[in-house]
Amino acid sequence: MLELLREVGVELPGGAGLLKFGMTPGEVLELLPPDRVTHHRQCMGLTLDQYAELRHAHDAWLGGLLFEPDWSFDAELGGVVLGFGGGGPGATDRLARVEIQARAQADGPESTPVAWDDIDLFGYPAAEIAAVLPGIPSPGGPPPAEMAVDELGLRLSRATPTAEHWERVTLVGPGSGGWGACCAGGLVCAEQGDGLVGIMY
Repeated sequence: MLELLREVGVELPGGAGLLKFGMTPGEVLELLPPDRVTHHRQCMGLTLDQYAELRHAHDAWLGGLLFEPDWSFDAELGGVVLGFGGGGPGATDRLARVEIQARAQADGPESTPVAWDDIDLFGYPAAEIAAVLPGIPSPGGPPPAEMAVDELGLRLSRATPTAEHWERVTLVGPGSGGWGACCAGGLVCAEQGDGLVGIMY
């Protein structure tokens, strides 16, 4: 099980260790099995200085679209993929964002549970999870395809509002304060920014 710990990080399965906010890329890599790590080259992402507006860069950072050279790797553990991000302008060398994406494998083993307070965020229907998270008003229907829970530093998303389960969760740590020049809240820019600006036309 991957255990999400508010303002701390992510407890890896099988006693592999704790990914703590504030770690350097090298420290994160030391905890990950080398054969499960994939290093990436820049492709569909822009670097911070290529965004005309900081709010767009922040939104891209939240969505894992901003290219950060030190963090250009991910790791697949037990059917889920972990992505990593630094803390924004002036703090890119310290872990501040962990993104976990479910990888559907019809012929493979079930994904490792991703737990928040013992709630499997990928295992239960999205509507049931949304109903127990703090600060989320009851929508009177299925929850939207993307939802930010500022109080917990969580962002949940799935391909469409009709998909039964959440497919991606992003945990933002206290080290994301490097984005302070963009906006006061860690998840606010997602409501007004557009992380695809400059990437896709």
